[in-house]
Amino acid sequence: MRQVIAGLWVRLSKFISANWERILFGLVGLIGLIFSFRYVYQDRITEASAVFAMAFLSFIYSNLSRFKRFKGLGFEAELWEDKQKEAADLIERLKNVVSIYTHETVMNDVLRGRFSDGVRWNNTWTLFNNLVSQHDVLGQKIDFSSLKRDVDSYFLFDMCMPAASAVQIAIENAKREARQKIDTEFGTPIRDAAGYGARIAKLNEITSRIEEPFTLSKSRNLARVAIDMAAVAREKLKSHFEIDLPLDQEMLDRLHAIESLYENRPVQVTDELILWADRWHH
Repeated sequence: MRQVIAGLWVRLSKFISANWERILFGLVGLIGLIFSFRYVYQDRITEASAVFAMAFLSFIYSNLSRFKRFKGLGFEAELWEDKQKEAADLIERLKNVVSIYTHETVMNDVLRGRFSDGVRWNNTWTLFNNLVSQHDVLGQKIDFSSLKRDVDSYFLFDMCMPAASAVQIAIENAKREARQKIDTEFGTPIRDAAGYGARIAKLNEITSRIEEPFTLSKSRNLARVAIDMAAVAREKLKSHFEIDLPLDQEMLDRLHAIESLYENRPVQVTDELILWADRWHH
């Protein structure tokens, strides 16, 4: 209890030390206001007016440090606190505008390339880094993590698609080989329709395409999807048709690397990753 009282006393002492002028003028103003009401009650209007004026000035002086501008008894005044709040609100609105503008500028660069001569990821990341660094130089502490996440989504997709496409092509080729094997097994015309149908059904169980890959990449790890698809296809081709699925080890290694990048975003951009992504468009 003593420690609490001591702490309160210390804080009170500091407050009084820092604001003793305001407290003094405030007390004088309060006393003057009490006397002015008393004089009004006694119908001593002249004395009440004089004391009220003194009380009013005392209140003004007690808050003088808070005013940016004070212009006579007319009376025009602006509080520093009000102007500071206005400035802070304006800065916050400007930061929002800057954030939106930067987001649209970078994303427009990404999207424009997809419908023309292809995304140039080196240019895109240079633009992103330049804009962010310039805002930092100007002292604008803006959170661009949302923009980075959006750009990373396109970047990861472009990195992943060459390897994912290679996997899909390999599976399609292996399924074509399996189909030829089935046709040879059952002959022409087909001698066992039921057996032929069962074998075709097994072949159709093997997925060889990723439907709407970009849409899927927004909610799932596209590299992981391609890896799993390859693993399932390899197992079924081997067990049902005794066919080995030939997969480019470099593409598989790349998919595993991209899978890790997806799980550990934001992506740390390197020249090698830019080369992987640009390959999808050029």
